[in-house]
Parts: sequence; C-alpha cells; structure tokens
Amino acid sequence: MTVERNTFDIKVKEDGIWLTLRDVEGEERATRQEVIDVIDSYGIKGVDYIGIGEALKQDGTVEIKISESTSIMQVAESASVEVSEDRMQAHIIFQEPINNGKLLTPNEVISLLQEKRVVPDSKLIQSALANKRYGRRILIAEGREPLNGTDGFLQFHFDKRNIKPKPKIMEDGTVNFKQLDMFKLCNRGDVLVTSVPAKQGHDGVDIYGNVTPAPKPKPAQIIPRGKGTVLSPDGQHLLADVSGQLVLKEGKVSVSPHLEIPGNVDNSTGNIDFNGQVTIRGNVISGFTVKAVGNIEIYGACEAVKLISTEGSIVLGGGIQGADKGEISAAGDVTAKFIESCKVVTAGGSVISDSIRKSNVKCDGSAMLVGKNGLLVGGNMLAGEKLVATTVGSPMGTHTEIEVGGSPKEVNKQKELITEFNKLKEEYEKCDKGVETLNVMRKRDQLPPDKKALLAKMINMKMVLRDKMTKMQEEVDNVNRNLAVNVGTVSVKNVIRPGVSIKIGNAQMTIRDELSNCRLRNNGEKIAIGPNI
Repeated sequence: MTVERNTFDIKVKEDGIWLTLRDVEGEERATRQEVIDVIDSYGIKGVDYIGIGEALKQDGTVEIKISESTSIMQVAESASVEVSEDRMQAHIIFQEPINNGKLLTPNEVISLLQEKRVVPDSKLIQSALANKRYGRRILIAEGREPLNGTDGFLQFHFDKRNIKPKPKIMEDGTVNFKQLDMFKLCNRGDVLVTSVPAKQGHDGVDIYGNVTPAPKPKPAQIIPRGKGTVLSPDGQHLLADVSGQLVLKEGKVSVSPHLEIPGNVDNSTGNIDFNGQVTIRGNVISGFTVKAVGNIEIYGACEAVKLISTEGSIVLGGGIQGADKGEISAAGDVTAKFIESCKVVTAGGSVISDSIRKSNVKCDGSAMLVGKNGLLVGGNMLAGEKLVATTVGSPMGTHTEIEVGGSPKEVNKQKELITEFNKLKEEYEKCDKGVETLNVMRKRDQLPPDKKALLAKMINMKMVLRDKMTKMQEEVDNVNRNLAVNVGTVSVKNVIRPGVSIKIGNAQMTIRDELSNCRLRNNGEKIAIGPNI
C-alpha cells in the first residue's frame, strides 16, 4: 500500500517500508518532524531515523528504506476544514485511511462542518466525497455575495442629447448638406418614453449563514408628460397622441403638430420634411425642399424650390420665382402672392394668386387670378372648374394655353388613353397588312408550311388587338362624356389678348382679337362668348 503526501509518500513493499522524498514547485520540502510525525502515526516499527535525516538533506527525488517491517497499523480516513478570511468559502482536506481504514460518511462530514459552525451544502459535500483527492483542498461550502438590484429609469426612445445638425452621408459616399435631420419627428401612437421598473437584487450570505442585505434599488422617476402625449393604460409608456415634432422642454416630453421656422430655409436648416403643419417666417432658398403632411405657410419669398403638402394647402405670402425649376404640389388649395416660372399641381383644391406668369398649373378646382393685377400670362393653365382673371395674355402675344372643365386627372387619363389607342391602332394596321399579304399567297397556293403557322398566329393577334381597341375606345368615350358634362367657364374682367388658346370641354378656340369683360363657355357645339356678368 501507499501513503501519499504532496512532498513525500510512504510505500509498503515486500522487502520493507520505503520513503520517497520529492520537490514540488511552489511548496517547501518536507521537514524531518513532518515525516516522523506521519511515520509514528502509522505505528511503524524499527524506523531508520538517521537515514531519514540524511535523505532530507539531499535535493531532488530520494527513495530510501526506512524499516524492515512490512505492516502498517490501520488508520481511519480523516479530514480538516479551513475557512477563508472573508468567511465566504470553506475547504476540506481529506487524509487517506491507512491499511483499509474506515471512510468518512456524509453525516460525519456534516458534523465536522457543524463543529466549525459552517452551514452544510449537500451538493458540495457529495461532490467533495465523489472527487476527493487526499491532501488537497476541496471546496465544501460557499457563501453568496449580495447582488445589487438595478434602479428604475426612464428609457427615452429618441436621442434627447443636443446634437448639432449633421449632413447626411449618401450610399455612394457623397455628402448631402441639405439633409440635416434637425427635427425629431414622431407619429401618433409612437412610444416616446418607457418607465423601466426597479429590479430587486438578492441578499448575500456567508458560510455561517449570516445575511448581508442587498441595497434597495431606487424607483424610476415620474414620466415627464407634456402636451400632445398620453400615458399607456398600464402607466409604463408615454405615447404620442398626435403626429408632429418631438419637443423636450423644461424636462417634459411634448409633441407639437406645428413646426415653425423663425428664419430662412437654407443650409442652416436643410430640407424640411415634417408630418404636421409647417410655418416659415423667412424665405426658402433655391434648391431646398419643404414637405409636410399638413398645411405649409411661408411668409417670405420662395425661389427655385420644391413645396409639397400631402394632405393640406400651401400659402406663399411672398410668392415664388421658380426659374423653371420650382414645383408646388398640394392636396388642397395653393394661394400665392405671385407664381412665376413654376409647376403647380393641386389634387383637390384651387389656385389663387395675384398673377401667374410662364407656369404650368393644374388644379382640380378653380384658378382664381384676383387682386390688383389678376394676371395670367404664358404657360399652361388646366382648371377643373373655372378660370377667373382680370387680364389674360400680353400685348406681345405671348402664347398662353387655357383648358377648363374636367379635372386634370381626367384630362391626363384622356391623353394617355388616346396615346395608347393610337399605338394599338398602328400595331393592328401592321398586323392586318401582314395577314392580307399572306392570304394572297395562300390563295395562289404559294404559302410555305412555316408561313401557314405565322398566318394563324397573326390572325389571332389581330383579333386580340381588335378586342383591346374596342375596350379602350369605350374608356375614351366615357372620359370624353365626363369632360363634356363637367364643362367650366373662363371669366375675364379686363381683356383677353391675342395668342391665348382656350379649350372648354370638347370645344376650343384661339383668340385672334382682343376680348373685353367677357365670359366664355361651351354651348354644346362651340365656345360661346358673352358678357362677364
């Protein structure tokens, strides 16, 4: 049998009992007294103590016979317990039984721990007994450090830091200095702030069972509710009650459906894209875009810009000089001091201005040239209902086209249908000519087999094209009837000058001589001219 220690072991062999001494890195070499104490505890007879002393003086691994005896008394398994200074761990050190001595039972280990006032841990006891290594420290009990909880806090679902506007970097690496994203926007129902509740930690306990309480976490602050917001039913979330601009002022989160720009729209603001109403106190500089869901009101002047209101109207107190690049699009009315060299489209409203020059205007409602000038000169005017003006055209005979009666959508649809119908007609005529040529060859019995298949295919194509043309002609007729019914009028208080082309419904005319204070309408056959009453 063998008795092992870290730095020495004792072996019983056929010729006697042997001692092996060895050096172990990180541990001191066994002393004479340590070796003798172990030998004496085993009741070994006839020990060579002088030889042991000499062997201990040598370095490295040394093996000597210490007794002629071949027996060691039986010694039961034993153990000792060490407790860490912080009282959070206890280790057990098992001593190997001698000569098949009795092993420690789990209950005996528990009793040993209880003598030390250590709270037993059944899992660690089982693990220690199953994985024991004699003379080595094995974890037998372990405390638990207190775990701090987390304080409650408010989670803002937007960046509330005061960040300076930054230009947007495009996918190709170029920089868009007009897209600054200055305003934080949200839609109705968006979650703006969440109150995250405090999370309780757990108490600590040492191996003696002494409890160290975990600190109590702080609750979250009250949600800073401002105007345009509402709390969720559980009170944990702040929601946007309207769509608009996020505002964090005096610690409160608000949503304003109205965005007001006190100065110009230029490089300092970038483009404006807002999901509410926009008011601009200054000018809008060339090249910039203002887009809003609601109304747009601009007090200053507009240059070559894009103005888009997807659900509202647009008011331009300083007018717009578009330089052939300006664009205005509104769901409602467009009202401007003047409109020049600009494209204007209203999906469901009217255009109201003091003067419109060299512009392309389409509106479902009426075109009202009112004010001091009431002037329409150059460009194209398409009004679904009527045109009212003071003066139309110029002494220079500037070409001006006017079309009233029927919405721009209907007029565009008419043009598209006619264009498509003409394409079908041209294709049909080519197909018809091909069929005619092949039929002549067939009647002369000169049609090759492959041409017979082509003839059948072309006859079928001809029938398909004819059916399409018939259906499209019906659509054209329906649109024409709608335009004929929804005819409008052109009313001019002062004069219509030569060079003006007018179309009302399905009738049209070009003004050759000046017409004064007149009202033009479609009488069913042609444009009739009467007094402007």
